[in-house]
Amino acid sequence: MSDLTFISRRVTRLLLRLLWGLLAFILVTACGADHSQITPGRSPEAAQTAPAKSVRLVQHLMGETQVPVNPQRVVTLDGVHLSNALALGIQPVGSAAWIAVDLGTGLEPIEPYLRDRSQEVTFLGYIEADLEKILLLKPDLILGNRMHEAIYDQLSQIAPTVLHDFDDWKDIVRFSGDVFGKPQAAEKLVNNYYQRTQTLRQKLRQKTGEHASNLQVSVIRPVSNGARLLYRGSFSGTVLEDVGLSRPSEQDKEGTNVPVSFELIPHMDGDVIFVITYMNDDDADIVNQLKNQPLWSQLEAVKQGNVYPVDGVHWYGWDIVRANIILDDLFKYLLEEE
Repeated sequence: MSDLTFISRRVTRLLLRLLWGLLAFILVTACGADHSQITPGRSPEAAQTAPAKSVRLVQHLMGETQVPVNPQRVVTLDGVHLSNALALGIQPVGSAAWIAVDLGTGLEPIEPYLRDRSQEVTFLGYIEADLEKILLLKPDLILGNRMHEAIYDQLSQIAPTVLHDFDDWKDIVRFSGDVFGKPQAAEKLVNNYYQRTQTLRQKLRQKTGEHASNLQVSVIRPVSNGARLLYRGSFSGTVLEDVGLSRPSEQDKEGTNVPVSFELIPHMDGDVIFVITYMNDDDADIVNQLKNQPLWSQLEAVKQGNVYPVDGVHWYGWDIVRANIILDDLFKYLLEEE
């Protein structure tokens, strides 16, 4: 055997050993990989490989979805989910809003009642959230409602997405608690709200000597050539009902609201009238049109000076934060408590 042949065989054996060593290293590394870094809910395969402890299964409008146990980058597709999340101690990274009042940063409709807690929230649009902005935020959880059903598949490609289908705002609070793994905290929020309604009811009785139901509360939203009467099914109507306050006969109805003309101003009367506006110049002009109507000055609440302007950003809502702000207004105006 020549020296060249002997060296060739030695080199071959050495290369084979190196190759087998490399393959073994790859196999060991693959088996020991940390699968907890896989983002759950991005695809069926990812969801199946994610550890059970890193995700929870949540039932919602679109079925079942695996969501992170401790989401870090939450996106909310409306102001309701935003305020509920903040009330539960969750800081979303982005949110859409429902209404545009005075455009600026885009968060004006949200900031008045979430100030100091929404400073880092990226605005995603009104009603229809910008999908590209959502994608750039790299969320690990998205919360929406039935209005987002049409884009659910697109949202689910970005992050685990859950949509609620509840008409009762208290059920939405509880749903948010379930999604975030904080059902007890959500129930506490609802219970605290009910405790406040009971306190208000008791104080009203102490002040007037009568049951809260003896106080008739009218809620209107002035519009051009008239106003909208807010019914029991409106957001503010549900809060008034929880307190036990009565409504004028023309407002004590199912549904949310109905527009009426100036000729029906008598339907706006009550012991107290709350006038919903957005506290801007346009609304001020509309309120003045209403006040200049001869029938307005004949209302009993107007004669007694029991007409109070309230902010539409608060009184038009569907969440636990604004429900408590409505209670704040009731304490302020009905009991003269700041």
